[in-house]
Amino acid sequence: MARRLKILESHTDLCALLDRWVIHQMKSVSGGLGYPRKSLDFAYIQSPASSIDPTGYAAEDHSDTDAAFASLCEADLQLAAAIKMHYMPWTIMALMGEGYPFSPDKTFYNRLVRAHVWMESELFRVLEERKSKNRENIRKYA
Repeated sequence: MARRLKILESHTDLCALLDRWVIHQMKSVSGGLGYPRKSLDFAYIQSPASSIDPTGYAAEDHSDTDAAFASLCEADLQLAAAIKMHYMPWTIMALMGEGYPFSPDKTFYNRLVRAHVWMESELFRVLEERKSKNRENIRKYA
């Protein structure tokens, strides 16, 4: 998990989501997301494994974050590199080799804050789209 910076205090919820998203990404790549459909102790209770991540984030949150990060990569590679360097420290050397600034450079911190603002606005946009679709469906079938 990334260390907490004072400049990101206004984005604590997003930081927590991105921390969990990176862990989810690493587990999905390595095949470590195999949650059992039933607990051996509670065999009478059954719920779909993909509906809710045990960390409290739904699978929908992870897919929304994937989409937001992909669109950030398309929109601005410098902001995406700042997010990668902060949350995925194993990418730092490769991205520094490509010429992206890193800590303690002020440009890095500026891009990191701008990337968080961008990701937050993109996630809110996705949420609003989903809400409007739900409203349309309610009106349609009411």
